[in-house]
Amino acid sequence: MGKGSKEGLTGVAYPAKAWTSPAGAVGAALAALVLCAPAVGQAQAGGWETPRSFSLGLAAAATHWRAGCSGATACDRNDTGWRLTGAWQFAPQGALELVASDQGRVRAEALGDQGLRSSEVHVRGLGVNLAWLLPLTPQWQFAARAGVVGNRARWTETVATSLSPEESSRTRTDPALGLGLSWRLSPSVSIDGRLDWTSTRLAPPAQSVIGGGSTPSHQWGLGLTGYF
Repeated sequence: MGKGSKEGLTGVAYPAKAWTSPAGAVGAALAALVLCAPAVGQAQAGGWETPRSFSLGLAAAATHWRAGCSGATACDRNDTGWRLTGAWQFAPQGALELVASDQGRVRAEALGDQGLRSSEVHVRGLGVNLAWLLPLTPQWQFAARAGVVGNRARWTETVATSLSPEESSRTRTDPALGLGLSWRLSPSVSIDGRLDWTSTRLAPPAQSVIGGGSTPSHQWGLGLTGYF
């Protein structure tokens, strides 16, 4: 199987989309920051006290969904995704964030009356956070976030007796929480680690292998942020 593909539960290799892979996300972040940020070697030793009003960050992430897969012969609750964050720092320790996220997929398979059934749900979100920022040292800063996110769950159901999959989607407004730790690489660039949480109520189609109800997820991310 090639490097640019991902193997499904049935053993079939599906081509990976560059913009949904961690390597592609980090590469895009690096390219954007190279254009907007000064070279690190030319940067002064300023830390988090350097006033910056706006920032743009991109992180590659790993997601785990606590979804039910009752009766499934295979169930994969782990996937990769990304987070794009634009922030306005309105106070020394406060920021308003607009966040777009890909929170990955849950995939499951089971044998039924119609043969092998494959179920998949893919969740993406767009939300708003309030962030509390706490500088720990001139180079390190802690962040705590709380907000709301519109989570869009897109379902794909495939059975062996049908040539075309059944697709449906639903969007809900859900709570979102997060923690972060950033290291100031220069006055204009930081490296960021983050942990984000949300919980949405999944509404699967009839006969889906993936269960419904309140389903929380955790997403761990690593990325870069540019400050303007």
